[in-house]
Amino acid sequence: MFELFLGFFYGLDPASMAACVFLVLFGAGMGLPLSQDLMLLAAAPLTLMGVLPPLKLVALAWVALLAGDAVTFWTGRYFGARWIRLPWAQRGVPPAALQRLEEGTRRRGPLLAFLARFLPGQRATLYFAYGTLHMPWRQFLAFDALAAAIHVPLLVYGVRLLHWRWEAWQAPLDHIDDALTLALIALVFFWYRRQKRLSPPASAAASR
Repeated sequence: MFELFLGFFYGLDPASMAACVFLVLFGAGMGLPLSQDLMLLAAAPLTLMGVLPPLKLVALAWVALLAGDAVTFWTGRYFGARWIRLPWAQRGVPPAALQRLEEGTRRRGPLLAFLARFLPGQRATLYFAYGTLHMPWRQFLAFDALAAAIHVPLLVYGVRLLHWRWEAWQAPLDHIDDALTLALIALVFFWYRRQKRLSPPASAAASR
């Protein structure tokens, strides 16, 4: 799929290429099935050919990533936070467990927001979860922006200075994405089992 997209992308004029980079990075931050990392690695060679200035690409990508992340975070904060408090959701996430999750998210917010930017494939899921768990807006945006200020130049100048190629990174990124998906599923499963053990039986809670 990505190869087909690049066939279209490399046929564009410079202005359309810049717009396409922005839209793909922005959309991928909201769940579009295209890799932000591969997009950056595929666009960076254009800076060596004089099609896009490197600083322009870095600035454009940084803004696009933050915009997509912010929309996903807002969606979790506005919709996810409401859904998780509905009666059907409270069967899986009781109010007491939800409160512990929110407190932990606020306490570890800077680290969580920073590290998620470097986890390929699971960023949108995590940012939606952070919004759902009421991570403070300023905390999220500040540390996500800091991480993106490292992430974007790292990939762009990795291509320019170290001759990284998106083809060489595609398989490793796919494997990491698969591993992170399985790890996230396992984490949710074991957390759910632990909450079930900690939660008192319905009969005991009703007798109090």
